[in-house]
Amino acid sequence: MSALSTALTPYNKTIHKLQSLDFIAPLAVRLYLAPIFISAGWTKITGFDGIVEWFGNSDWGLGLPLPALMAVLVILAEFVGGIALLFGIGTRFVSLSLIVTMIVAMVSVHAKNGWYAITPTNPETSLSSLMNLFGFWGSDASLANSQEAGARLEKAREILQTQGNYDWLTETGNFVILNNGIEFAATYTVMLLVTLLYGAGRYVSLDYYLNPSAHPAKYR
Repeated sequence: MSALSTALTPYNKTIHKLQSLDFIAPLAVRLYLAPIFISAGWTKITGFDGIVEWFGNSDWGLGLPLPALMAVLVILAEFVGGIALLFGIGTRFVSLSLIVTMIVAMVSVHAKNGWYAITPTNPETSLSSLMNLFGFWGSDASLANSQEAGARLEKAREILQTQGNYDWLTETGNFVILNNGIEFAATYTVMLLVTLLYGAGRYVSLDYYLNPSAHPAKYR
């Protein structure tokens, strides 16, 4: 045994023991994503008519064909898919459906707004400052937008502080400027890749008991 192998033995033993806990990662991803998608789907169910109108209207909405069908498909993916993630049933199929939904949302709704979900209002702490040093496309525009958004947010605070009950208005959270970029949808897509490729995980998913052949032999 080489000196390197000897030195790595404690590490390798630890990694081997951690493999018995590998079900925790997909479980954590499922428990994190499930309420997000269930909530998003339920919002669309309760506001179905408005969602259909937004999907179909080409003037102020998305201008999608067959908007009622599109709304139903999104609700199935998000609400039913979120419940399926929670219980770990049909996980890979559900994950793929939600990834497609997220990609469509990124392209049709969020892409025009860039990356950030919430607009950075301090260019000095914005990731775009670092990206701008390396000449990333769009980083200079993002920095300019941060400066403009910061100025407007500061003005809004001044107005509220002088003419409103600012302490009460900010009691449950600070004011921000929504950018509505692809950040959240892209993050969810990356997380869904885990459940797509690795499944729902062992022990605490219905998939594990209903379809054991989908798991490696050593995990059955």
